[in-house]
Amino acid sequence: MADIYPRFTVAAVQAASVFFDRDKTIDKAVRFIEEAADRGAVIIGLPETFIPGEPNLWYLAKKANPLPRQGQMFKEYVKNTVKVPSPATDRLCAAAKKAHAYVVIGMAERDELYPGTLYLSQLFISDTGEIMGVHRKLVSTFVEKFVFTPGDGSYLNVYDTPYGKLSAMNCGEHAHSLFKYAVLAMGTQVHVAAWSAFPANIYQQSQRNSVDFRVRQFAHEGKIFVINSCGVCDKQNIDFCCDTEEEKENIVENSGGGSSIIAPSGDYLAGPMPDGEGVLTAEICLDDSFPGKQLHNVVGHYTRWDIFTLNANRGRYSPFGNLPPASSGNDFSAELQGVREEISQLGERLGGIVQQPES
Repeated sequence: MADIYPRFTVAAVQAASVFFDRDKTIDKAVRFIEEAADRGAVIIGLPETFIPGEPNLWYLAKKANPLPRQGQMFKEYVKNTVKVPSPATDRLCAAAKKAHAYVVIGMAERDELYPGTLYLSQLFISDTGEIMGVHRKLVSTFVEKFVFTPGDGSYLNVYDTPYGKLSAMNCGEHAHSLFKYAVLAMGTQVHVAAWSAFPANIYQQSQRNSVDFRVRQFAHEGKIFVINSCGVCDKQNIDFCCDTEEEKENIVENSGGGSSIIAPSGDYLAGPMPDGEGVLTAEICLDDSFPGKQLHNVVGHYTRWDIFTLNANRGRYSPFGNLPPASSGNDFSAELQGVREEISQLGERLGGIVQQPES
């Protein structure tokens, strides 16, 4: 009897964060998870830095130089970021469990040990409400560099689910061929591409176009399904980020989206949704990727591993190197005793050579 590949529903959420309010944004995330689940979704993607909002807009909305004021912004932003795990993630896990769905949601993650260190992250939650892992954006884009620290290779992973292998990346990571090939080589089958809002006037149409062609190219290259979840910019975001009426009038309200669900062929299964909030759903089946893989399987028969390979450092980096344990008290007596014994043995051997009679 042949294997059976089930059909299942996935969802891309397009929504605006409540800038920069963690708890109210989580309220909103829970509502959208519930809505997607009500429509049958078992894998749900939400936008980049959805909790508590993407700081790019705060910088770009201003006509005057924002740098003298960024310290106060950062102070308030840090207080609304998310530690993993925490009561904030508990709420998201409860929502995923209630929805019986896998959830991938973008957030500003606060380092547990170094509180001023933030990562632009995506949280993976299982359908039983368990934290599966975190992806930390490997390279921050543009003014994100003022706020976020790069992640390392240990946070770039693909996760097993009953529906297939699940991966995720943020925004500009989808312009990086090596990042994309890495998750393809790890076997991803369903990928969540998360983006912040790119509202009109602040960003050119070419930026929104690039979101579309990058996710479609990735789906086509890897013969994978892509849940493409974008943010959108609403009135609360505009009021929060702008200081003057002129600045507010320069941003088109409820613009900046572009969410979609993409087939392994690169074709749309749902969307694109250019403006406004909403949930896109599509029914997919992994065996729909097989005809394309017969032609071009870039991690299988349609590559040349004997010529090209990708090496990845999957280690976790830290400010600390290979230091001796603190409990050792820098006691080197054992090492010194060993050196003394070696010197003594060397002396005995040299003495023996000197005492040998001439032949």
